[in-house]
Amino acid sequence: MPDTVKTGESWTNWSGNQTAKPAVIHEPSTPDALKDIVKTAPGPVRVVGAGHSFTPVAATDGTLLRLDRMGLVHSVDLQTERAWVNAGARLKDLSPALEKHGLAFRNLGDINVQSLAGAISTATHGTGETLACLSAETTAFKVMTADGDLLTVSRERDRDIFEACRVSLGAIGVLVEAEIQLVDAYRLHRTTWAEPLDELLSKAMKRWQTLRNYEFFYVPFSGYGISIAHEETDAPATERAEADDDDAVLGLKRARDYAPDDIASRRQFLEQAFSNFEGEDVIGNGWQLLASERNVPFNEMEYHLPANAALDVLKEVIDYIERERPDVFFPIEVRKSAGDDIWLSPFNGEGRISIAVHAFAEDAYDFFFSDIEPIFRRAGGRPHWGKLHSLGHDELQALYPDFARFCEVRRRVDPKGRFMTPYIKSLFEPEAG
Repeated sequence: MPDTVKTGESWTNWSGNQTAKPAVIHEPSTPDALKDIVKTAPGPVRVVGAGHSFTPVAATDGTLLRLDRMGLVHSVDLQTERAWVNAGARLKDLSPALEKHGLAFRNLGDINVQSLAGAISTATHGTGETLACLSAETTAFKVMTADGDLLTVSRERDRDIFEACRVSLGAIGVLVEAEIQLVDAYRLHRTTWAEPLDELLSKAMKRWQTLRNYEFFYVPFSGYGISIAHEETDAPATERAEADDDDAVLGLKRARDYAPDDIASRRQFLEQAFSNFEGEDVIGNGWQLLASERNVPFNEMEYHLPANAALDVLKEVIDYIERERPDVFFPIEVRKSAGDDIWLSPFNGEGRISIAVHAFAEDAYDFFFSDIEPIFRRAGGRPHWGKLHSLGHDELQALYPDFARFCEVRRRVDPKGRFMTPYIKSLFEPEAG
């Protein structure tokens, strides 16, 4: 299969808030072709998947790499339920390929168009009090360094490089393959329902403790939230109606546009809409129910907060938005994930509750930084690595006990900064932060 090379093309991320003009875009199909690119192509070298990060984590004026063409599932061990897969493959393609072997990811986020490497490198997560982020399911990597060496790293071999690769933002090297701990393929029973915010908040902690997956979305100016729960089941799959998430979001936009300053009328309209809300009750394959399509573009900030403070933080965020930002209509998403021991995982050391605020892609989002982020930071929040935040080296080092260890490994493995753009330097080099 011939490799694809493109020059003179601009790159834009999914929401359109990040753009770049790389000197060249490469889509290699073999490790040998990748090696030549990593060693000789213009730097900095960055890898991109679906472009679902809202920061310039993938942007470069050097070489942009796409690894979609390097296969899907390379090998499977049914005894250990582990598989070596193309790290550049999309989650939406890997899930059905793994299902053919009777296996599945233990958990997934609410979208699955990202590349596996992108999801791992930014600690992408789903929800579930006992379920960790996707990075925690990695057991080994094949990583290509700036010199073109293909290293196999794990807990047993070059452990420091392995630990750094588990969440790395692509700053260590190119993740070529990943070995993932999987589970038996499973079906889920999905239910959704609406209820007033006060009732939702009073029950949220108990639901995280008792349900396999639980999350909720609060709709600004409505007083209502929508809960989503998943439980494993052996019951047969049922027919699922066509998803209407995009129509629902556009309906919220119409309500905002119709009466942008008449909050009372908007609230009345939304309360009436929620009184007629028809929830979902469906059984299907886990990977198909956990992820949803997101076709209405937005920009997002998400912080991961200590569990004992998160719901109070949510109330403060809601109070600010409903007092100062009548332009906001996208729901606020709230999830919970288990803790882990990964150096740069936002869940390092403890399970955390994640709160995500969104703004329509055509709307301003500067208030994320001026008014929302300070609320998150006062409570000890850590930002999602792929979503909007303003933190640099010094602020990040204060949040992560193993931050200096990561930076030492990064400097040792890539001493010339082959994978370092100005943005990545601002995160991991003190003089740039």
